[in-house]
Amino acid sequence: MGVAVGPPVVDRRPAARPARLRSPVRRSGVSGTGLAEIASPSASASLAHRADIQGLRAVAVLLVVVAHAGVRFVSGGFVGVDVFFVLSGFLITGLLLAEARKGGSVSLLGFYGRRARRILPAAMLTLVATDIAAYLLVNFVRARETVDDSLHAAGFAANFHFAAQGFNYFAQSEPPSPLLHYWSLSVEEQFYLVWPLLLSLTLFGIAWVLRRRTAGCERRLLWLIGILTALSLVYSIHLTATSPTAAYYSPFARAWELGLGATLAVATAQLARLPGSVTVVLGWSGIAAIAVAAVGFSSSTPFPGWAALLPTVGTACAIVAGMGASAPRLAVGRWLGVRPMSMIGDRSYAFYLWHWPVLILAAGYAGHALSLPVKLELMVGAFALSCVSYALVENPIRRRMRSRAKTLVVVLACAGVFLGTAVGSLAGIDREQRRFQGPTSTQTAPLGIHGPTSTAKGALSPVIAAVQSARAGAPLPSPLTPAIDHLNSHPAPYAIPPECLGHNNSGVIAIKVCRLGDSSSKKLIVLMGDSHAFMWVPAVLEMAWHDHLAVVPLLRLGCTPSNWPPAHRSGRCAEWFRWAIGRIKHLHPSAVLLGGSIDQMQTAAVGREVAGVVGAARELHGLGRVVVIGDPEGLDFNPVDCLLKPGATMGTCTTTWPASALRGYNHVKQGVTRRGIGFLATRGFVSYQREYPAVIGHTIVWLDGNHMTYLYSAQVAGAFRAAYLHATARHPHH
Repeated sequence: MGVAVGPPVVDRRPAARPARLRSPVRRSGVSGTGLAEIASPSASASLAHRADIQGLRAVAVLLVVVAHAGVRFVSGGFVGVDVFFVLSGFLITGLLLAEARKGGSVSLLGFYGRRARRILPAAMLTLVATDIAAYLLVNFVRARETVDDSLHAAGFAANFHFAAQGFNYFAQSEPPSPLLHYWSLSVEEQFYLVWPLLLSLTLFGIAWVLRRRTAGCERRLLWLIGILTALSLVYSIHLTATSPTAAYYSPFARAWELGLGATLAVATAQLARLPGSVTVVLGWSGIAAIAVAAVGFSSSTPFPGWAALLPTVGTACAIVAGMGASAPRLAVGRWLGVRPMSMIGDRSYAFYLWHWPVLILAAGYAGHALSLPVKLELMVGAFALSCVSYALVENPIRRRMRSRAKTLVVVLACAGVFLGTAVGSLAGIDREQRRFQGPTSTQTAPLGIHGPTSTAKGALSPVIAAVQSARAGAPLPSPLTPAIDHLNSHPAPYAIPPECLGHNNSGVIAIKVCRLGDSSSKKLIVLMGDSHAFMWVPAVLEMAWHDHLAVVPLLRLGCTPSNWPPAHRSGRCAEWFRWAIGRIKHLHPSAVLLGGSIDQMQTAAVGREVAGVVGAARELHGLGRVVVIGDPEGLDFNPVDCLLKPGATMGTCTTTWPASALRGYNHVKQGVTRRGIGFLATRGFVSYQREYPAVIGHTIVWLDGNHMTYLYSAQVAGAFRAAYLHATARHPHH
């Protein structure tokens, strides 16, 4: 999964006059004495400029950048975002407490104005540049996706947007968005929106309850923040175990990291009294913890959950190490505060904003994966961009546009330029799309059961014709169907109700049992498996309507055969598999169609996947008739990007697999047929002589490298039905 850092928060408060709009503390008329007692010790330390904080920012952004560049030994560099979250909670809370101490209240309008001047100009500049670059450098499908992502990012809702995409199983195979990293910026902005108001109300409540009794105010505030932080941590651990995608992007599952920083800000008075020898050990232990996480974690690490404690507590230790009045000679802060680290730390927000779009758009323009040296060169260029934007945009606006009127001008200007760019980009994208698609196709309806059923030389005749066109270097036919920007849609009547379709990222095990096809029929078949069984839904339903069959889908996207029993006896996929077996025992279907993915690209996994399919088929065979759907090889490229590439032909958008890549399909066929289990041969539906075209006739076959489009699945329904009848006749169940 792609990860990006959240924006750093500057730790120097502008010397602007507070705005008139105040929190309830000032309006209530409550004396500021209690607030001063709460905020006094911690705010002063938080407010002071600390070079070591800038160094921690540099560490965080460098970890993320190096990891995104593909340096293998920093596979856990995504923990840089967690470092930023802790820093943000510490600094923002310290600034708010300092303001409460100085003026007896928290100026909400003043706070939001400072945040707008700090965050908006650089963020909107990057969005505008990314939208323009996407329009100029990549195809119209990717450009439209980028503009859509930018609209969510501009509203600081990118985390919810990308979380929703994470629950779309087929969207996971798409190239990463050049604005994916804005999810963490959105989490922080959501924190900035809520936390000042919540903190000011809390300060008011404590001051009102205690009135003139100031003793214990800070302790009560610390307890409250600690409880909220602990609750968020518990929720994060639970959600990471049950729904990792939701946990990764959820502000509620991430709030404890910011809360940890806030706790440090409130407790600064006590923590600053630690002996120098203790702070030296804490500082270097904290850096070591961050380093261990960066090197030891990977995309397979359940995150955030328990694992996030390592880098966040490490960051907390490093922050505490720099709280004393003087830094010991061996203090980690002396290393973090050196000039090169401070320079990178000052520009870390801009560097964070630029690095990811530069990487992704460059790869999209090149049309292939970039090498490590090229990525590192691009990161040097991204840092140069950050230096320019820092000098020309960030600093001038933050320092010179401090009044309320000027801040409003900045906000309106940012919104106007961004919206104008987005609208202009979408207009240009629409023109490109109309030019590519041409006139509306006269053959958009699926051929269904009346499609080709006879095969020649093991393949359907339209497939052979497509391969011959590819060999001749023929141009792509026009128009193509389905619409290239809607390949993932499953329109009625092929759509499965969401409650009837499981998803491994959703954390839900017991999906609803639904009857599709001719639902009133007494003759029932079950379609069971993962997304590679799901892609045959149109063909199965066309067959069911023709033969008056009811169809019950028992599908869980993402639960590949390597995670089915007997390979795995535990886990969500094994639990789903046992649930599905129980449903089949209850339903007594006349046949079970079993499908599962065999990834020929992952050599190490092929054996486990074959064993999973064959083992499941054997278990189902004991319950009744079972037919295993062959999993045909797909493409070694993304069809959308290939078909939209300038100069694309039938030949350039055809994959030729070596014989070694076909072994998974062959092993499954051999493993089930020798046990008397039916095998539905599908390779000839999409290939001829190991050549797999992306387009057959006028139909786009694949929505990604290995999942079929709904339209092509429906068009081969006749061939699918013939192969099914052949498999059941050859291997009847006794």
